[in-house]
Amino acid sequence: MQADGGTRCASITAAAVALADAGIPMRDLVAAIAVGKANGKIILDLNHYEDQYGGGDMPVAMMPGLKAITLLQADGRFTPEEFKQAISLAINGINTIYKKQRKALKKKYESLLTLTEGRADVKK
Repeated sequence: MQADGGTRCASITAAAVALADAGIPMRDLVAAIAVGKANGKIILDLNHYEDQYGGGDMPVAMMPGLKAITLLQADGRFTPEEFKQAISLAINGINTIYKKQRKALKKKYESLLTLTEGRADVKK
């Protein structure tokens, strides 16, 4: 196995889906992504090279439905303007991931509902 950056953010995102799927009560799903600086530009979802040799790395996790940041770590140097740009980019990326998390959970439970419809042994 090989990681190409983003293992912490991927783990946070996957763990939130797993907890929700297991029926663990949660205030909201948590989604995460990293932003950073490479070649003087703010970029989303850094790969290993950009993470290791770029000018900065900032993993961000949040509960989008609650608009609450749950993880923010910045390594490297960001100007105030770069920081604002990075946070905005991260929130946009997280919102995309959040929609996919919800869609995956909904799809699973809709398929289970379809399987159980019409079965006499399943209580409704």
